[in-house]
Amino acid sequence: MTNNQPLIQVRNLDLYFGAFHALKNVSVDFHAGELVGLVGDNGAGKTTLIRVLCGIHTPTSGEVFFDGRKIVKFHPKLAIDQGIETIQQSVGLCDNLSIARNFYLGREPVKRFLGVPFLDFSRMRDMSTKVIRQFGLRDNVSADDEVERLSGGERQSVKIGRAVEFKNRVVIMDEPTNHLSVREREHVNELAVQLKEQGLLVIYITHDIFQVHKLADRIVIMENGEKVADAMTDSMSAEELEEVIRQGGRVIEKQEAV
Repeated sequence: MTNNQPLIQVRNLDLYFGAFHALKNVSVDFHAGELVGLVGDNGAGKTTLIRVLCGIHTPTSGEVFFDGRKIVKFHPKLAIDQGIETIQQSVGLCDNLSIARNFYLGREPVKRFLGVPFLDFSRMRDMSTKVIRQFGLRDNVSADDEVERLSGGERQSVKIGRAVEFKNRVVIMDEPTNHLSVREREHVNELAVQLKEQGLLVIYITHDIFQVHKLADRIVIMENGEKVADAMTDSMSAEELEEVIRQGGRVIEKQEAV
């Protein structure tokens, strides 16, 4: 069940890179406790839209609201402070550092001895171990092990667990199952649903509409920088939504649940 007040509101968003019109009058709402599939072919504009939400790009015109407040400055640090976390397949972890160090990367707890600050490794181990077990890492994996020992699915588990532990409100999953095995894809998708059930907004970016249709409450389709479909998954099948993409886009507004 989602709240009536959107957590994120995008209104009439346009973004130009020089003469290139990357986003064209995009308006879309995202609610807490909702899993939204953001779907489109390469170059459709879905990643560009997410980079606006993450503070990487400043829109040329239009408005973005977070929890009812208008965003006036777009900066990655501000997005992180608001609780927006992006999980990508290929980035986000340092192979040569331990799981515990990666878990607290940029948020390392410290303790002081004679006024001198030291990293609190004991706290890092204890907390990261608790969370990584909850999110499905093998029992024979230690928080002191280097990340390079982990499979692709286990790396995603670390990132997802980190997002939950640090009280993020929005988790953006950018093609999170690329290059994973079938079993690992299923595990990551189960975690995405688990995040939604914990009340987070999950935005799941993919080109595979059939995979995300099984998970999502709603599908938003981007095409050539425009939003061309916004539909509840119980109102349109994956085949019908795929046909929208094949046709090059025709605008469909979501059907709200009663």
